Amino acid sequence: MIVSYYVVDHNSQLQRVPCDRLEALWKGDVAIDALECIVDDELRLITVLSDDYLEPVYCYFVRLELKSGKITDESRIEAFEAMTARHRRRKGHPAARRQLEGWPTDWRPQLAVALDVPVAQLSKIGLGGPLLMSELWGLPLEKVIEYFEDANEG
Repeated sequence: MIVSYYVVDHNSQLQRVPCDRLEALWKGDVAIDALECIVDDELRLITVLSDDYLEPVYCYFVRLELKSGKITDESRIEAFEAMTARHRRRKGHPAARRQLEGWPTDWRPQLAVALDVPVAQLSKIGLGGPLLMSELWGLPLEKVIEYFEDANEG
């Protein structure tokens, strides 16, 4: 699977950002300015996993607060809670509701244009994504991506 990252900038526009820089931000090795796009006080990140034909398979959303340009531990914990909530209606969990709020109303068309696909292809949507799963499971990101590849083939 091919990973791509899109950040919502201060004008509510999706900006594709380099994988290596976003992953370095996730690890705490760089600050948000390394992404070379202006954001407000939070990182609104869409992670897209595409197949070998560049067709989107999964789209994951996460909102993370920033302090001094770095992701806060508290917002990571909240994102983990939203992703792992085991309630009957996970989307009703307060942490999940927070993750689902504050996205541009036109995110679907923006993402479809960025990926050069019809909006209808953006159907598998979730909270969190491979970066959070990698940290939560204690596995390298590459192993988590392999998991998605295997799941998509099955």
